[in-house]
Parts: sequence; structure tokens; C-alpha cells
Amino acid sequence: MVSGKSRSWSRVAAIVVAVAFISTALAQEFRWTMVTGWPAAHAYQLMVKEFAESVERASGGRMVIDVHPAGAIVGAFEVLDAVDAGVAEMGHGWLGWWMGKHPATNFFASVPAHLEAPMYMAWFYDGGGIELLNRLLQDEMGLNVLARPAGVYSAETFAWSNRPLRTIEDFVGLRFRTVGWWADILRGAGVAVVSIPGGEVFPALERGVIDAGEFTTPWGDRLLAFYEVTRYFTGPGIHQPTTAQVVLINRTAWERLPPDLQAIIEIAAEANTIRSWSRDMVMSMEAIDYFAEQGMTVVKIDEEAQHALRELAWAHIDRVAAENAFSAEVWASMQEFYARFLEFDRLMLPVRPPPQGAE
Repeated sequence: MVSGKSRSWSRVAAIVVAVAFISTALAQEFRWTMVTGWPAAHAYQLMVKEFAESVERASGGRMVIDVHPAGAIVGAFEVLDAVDAGVAEMGHGWLGWWMGKHPATNFFASVPAHLEAPMYMAWFYDGGGIELLNRLLQDEMGLNVLARPAGVYSAETFAWSNRPLRTIEDFVGLRFRTVGWWADILRGAGVAVVSIPGGEVFPALERGVIDAGEFTTPWGDRLLAFYEVTRYFTGPGIHQPTTAQVVLINRTAWERLPPDLQAIIEIAAEANTIRSWSRDMVMSMEAIDYFAEQGMTVVKIDEEAQHALRELAWAHIDRVAAENAFSAEVWASMQEFYARFLEFDRLMLPVRPPPQGAE
């Protein structure tokens, strides 16, 4: 028979052990390497650094993430493999770069003429997108990687060029830089597509290796100074009405983290997603004003051409979705969400005023 005093001492011992365990966990410090697909001076890289700083502040310095731009450790298109292999514990990039590994990666990067930034955020966080994202990486691709959204930006610049682009015919004969589905869609329309990392776009335009191209939003494009080597800035961003980015985490490294640091990373990634959209919206508006001051000519794709490009894009995605069950499941989820969002939007948002100066 165990005495009351013995039971009391057993409880005290259990509490001491628990406190010691918690104290040890809280005392643990982690220093991770993070590789990205972005040039050092790019807007996206600046936002990734802010994410790392948020994690360090929230953890009281227990979690430090050293952020390295594309090319410092691995190239932009090697980020996913580096995280999977444990070369880096963490990475940041645009999943569409790896469509050669699985066609569904593009759904989590950007869909031409489809989800806009607020739609993407809602789909990711409350429409099942995050669950599908991690099923893709782990079950479909067999990677030792988990992911969270960590950047959702507004529409990209449609093109930087030295001749105006208003119709599909204007693209024929161009050497045009783009990536992902849009590269395949333009090839189908007779365009000579060149897929190179973002850091190589400026010198390619400057030397005439490409005639035109796109990379990011007006804010990011301003930082990379594309306006210095082109004459025309073209919108809207039909090819990428949203740029969705993810933080990639090696699962083995993740499982070594205590729960509080895991939570800090998840919360910081979510905050970065929201802030990236807000920051980019404001800075891109300022960038467009700046381009006008620099003498750039602003061009807008004809509405008829926009409808035609959307039809080409969605027909291509329908073909991709028909190739495997997972892609079909993701496309159906996005299409249903998109239709419901538009219906909600039409009902709940007031009609917008006409553009300034319109009759």
C-alpha cells in the first residue's frame, strides 16, 4: 500500500520532471538556413527577410533564420530539391518553377485569368488549399517537405517590351521571357518563349537576348529597373492576377522544433502573406506613377484579346487537369471557389465608379 506521503512525493517528482522538460525545450536555440528563388535586391526577397526577422523577434532570439538569395547557395530553380535533401532547412519560392515534377504545382503558384489575391488567400486558409498543397508535396511528389503560404501578391506586369502589345498577333515572332503554364500557353500561340530566372531578365532585355518579358509586380519590376531597357509597360496581369508564394520546410527539421516555435513560424508566414499583399498593392501603385515619370508608355491589352487569352489559358488547364486525378481535384476545388467568390462579390460589393475622365 502506497502512503499519502509517497503519492505526494510522486506528484512533486512528476511536476519537477515536467518543468525541467519544458525549461529545456524553451532553452533550445535553432539556427536554420533558408534559400530563396529571388534576387538579393528584389521586393520578394525583402519580404522574406521580414518573415525571418518576425520569427526571430517572436521567439526571443531562439529561432534564427539566415536568408540567402538565389545563387548564393543554390540556384532559383534548385530551391525545392535543396529543402527536400536537407541542404537547407527552409526555402521560399514560386511552385510553378517545378511544373516538370508535377503539373499541379502551378495551381498553388498562379492561375491565368483566375484567382485574384484576396481569393487566393481565402482559398488557401479556409477553402482547403493548404491541405491540398501539402498532399501535393508529400503524397503526390513524395518529398520530405511541408509548406505554408508565405506571400500573396497582386497582379503582375503583363509585359515589358520595346513595341506595344495589345493583341495576340502582336506577340507572334517575339522572344518572350515567362515561365509556368503561361510559357506553354504562349508557345501554343506561336510565341518563342524563353524561361530564365528573374535575375537574368534585365541583362537579357538589355542585350536583346529577349524582345520582351515579364517577371513580377510593378513594385518588384521597378527595383529591377526594367524601365531602363524597355519603352512599353503593359497591363493587366492576365497571366498572373496573383503571385502566390510558399515557404518550404524540411519535415525532418520541422519535427525537431518544439511546438511553440512551429506555431511562431506558421503565424509569421500567415502575417507575411497578408502584409505582402498590402505592401505590394501600395508600392505597385507608386511604381506605375514612377514609370510614367520616366517616360514609359503604358499599354493595355485589348478586352477582346483578354477574353481570347482566358479561353486559351483555361482550355490548357482543362487538358492538364485531365491528365491525373489530383490535378482534376485541385482544379475543381478552385473553379468552385472562384465561381462562388464572383457570385458573392457581385451581390455584396457596390458598383465601382467609372475611370477618371470617362464620359
